[in-house]
Amino acid sequence: MLHGLQRLEYRGYDSAGMAIGDETHIRLTKAVGKVANLWIKIEKDTTIWWNRWIAHTRWATHGWVTETNCHPHVSNDGSIYVVHNWIIENYAKLRGELHDKWYTFSSETDTEVVANLIQDLRTWDLWETIDLAVQKCRWAYALVVMHRDVPDSLVGIKLWSPLIFAYDTNNNFFFSSDAQALSGYVDKMIYLEEWDSVIVSWWDYAIHADWKLATRDIETFNQEALVASKWSYKHFMLKEIEEQPNIVRRIFKWRLSSDTFNLHSDAYHGMQKEKYRFVTFVACGTSHYAWCLASYWFEDLALIQTKNEIASEYENKTMHTDHQTLHIFISQSWETADSIACLRLLQEQWANTFGVVNVPGSTIARLTDSGLYTRAGTEIGVASTKAFTAQTVCLLLTSLYLAKKRWLRYAIYQNIVRELLQLPTYIETVIQQWEIIQSIATQLATYKNFFFLWRHYHVPIAAEAALKFKEITYLHAESYPAGELKHGPLALIDADTPSILFMPHDLMFEKNLSTLQEIKARNGKVLVISDKKVDWATWQITIPTSTPEIYPLITNVVGQLLAYHTADILNNDIDKPRNLAKSVTVK
Repeated sequence: MLHGLQRLEYRGYDSAGMAIGDETHIRLTKAVGKVANLWIKIEKDTTIWWNRWIAHTRWATHGWVTETNCHPHVSNDGSIYVVHNWIIENYAKLRGELHDKWYTFSSETDTEVVANLIQDLRTWDLWETIDLAVQKCRWAYALVVMHRDVPDSLVGIKLWSPLIFAYDTNNNFFFSSDAQALSGYVDKMIYLEEWDSVIVSWWDYAIHADWKLATRDIETFNQEALVASKWSYKHFMLKEIEEQPNIVRRIFKWRLSSDTFNLHSDAYHGMQKEKYRFVTFVACGTSHYAWCLASYWFEDLALIQTKNEIASEYENKTMHTDHQTLHIFISQSWETADSIACLRLLQEQWANTFGVVNVPGSTIARLTDSGLYTRAGTEIGVASTKAFTAQTVCLLLTSLYLAKKRWLRYAIYQNIVRELLQLPTYIETVIQQWEIIQSIATQLATYKNFFFLWRHYHVPIAAEAALKFKEITYLHAESYPAGELKHGPLALIDADTPSILFMPHDLMFEKNLSTLQEIKARNGKVLVISDKKVDWATWQITIPTSTPEIYPLITNVVGQLLAYHTADILNNDIDKPRNLAKSVTVK
């Protein structure tokens, strides 16, 4: 089972813990750092025998990274063990109320509050007690609870945070926040709905909703789709970068005809009669940059006015919607807490919603009216690469579908699609230049501060490249508009601050040349990413020639490889960068 816990490590790897129980005892083991540290501790204990267990790998939110703060957490009387995802926002109030009743707390976490709250409300029925406890908890949670004195039961309960219930042919039962952890162990699974609780006994289970027994759809577990391996690659990130050409081809399959250039997808059926005038994109992190790029395509090609909202801020604004507005939710982790919160608020207004996500059955996929699956496969590396590329390609397809419906001349449409079909080959051409990129990265790794400069379509690409760079190299990288450099940031340019300038041979090329000259005049060094030879560049990475709409999808891969090779030279933990987690299921 520790192997399954390791598969969840991309969600957080500050610390890990496991409570292992038999019919009379529960043994708790915790370790700071990665799951491997927990594994060593458990392997040394040869006395452990179990028929039930709960475990957790933590990304710190409440309290420092210590064994004390690590899950599972235990009630004061030592009978109740809890693992928990997401955040109990009113935990401080609940903690104060319990403290007044002489409860003590050893950790700084919100989860320990839940364990003591369950003890405080204890009735003769474990499931009923847990249900009473969670009604006092505000915001969201996925909980799995084990009781020392009820050896034949486990209880899982879900509100907003992802929780999957699954089992094998021998009626061994499992809970997990991600199906990836269960690959190879189960045959059937159930995606639980909001407020669902599951009580598991030795040979059976029951699902409750609204205090009544409930039934849920049972799905066959797809083992092959979820198995992730590095193969011979040094890091998952490099493997995922090199998977991108085939992922793009997979996105096109049954959706984009190479003969007729027509677009086909069930996701677009709901759009056939709709005349959207506005599109609001909602996302976080890397997905935020995907919709920044998509907003250019929607406005330039489909003439649809767009608005871009960062989910963590959008929730706090007054949301306006009508039948002419489409809200597109983009998530590379498919369980992003901030995006889900916004989606639920918009649902209350009967908003039109569309999802661009990777995993069928995920929360955003289930809550949106329709959407496109990115078909990117499991992404393990915390710094997203293939998921971002898949999102942007899906968004370009959607903008082309709406543009063709509205006004876009067929010749323009045909030219863009023709180039889009060549994208896998273009990406492969960039990947083949890894030795050149690695050589440049070796030199860049000696600097501490960087500017990533852009114009027009490369606004989000430079921002995404700077984000990748800082995520895994731990070097300071700032994305800035090339035309604005002279209005202030030029003061920071010197021989110790290299600039990375995205300048394909498009309408912005001459203006970018002017920026290059401004930097060189201040003794600055410039890495140029272009399809045309630039004599004044300190370094250059050459890309294939394409159309303005496709260039960002090519230069993006250069940014990924540049970050990867620089971080590798610095000997950083590329797949698990410090302080970060893959799936940000907290607010």
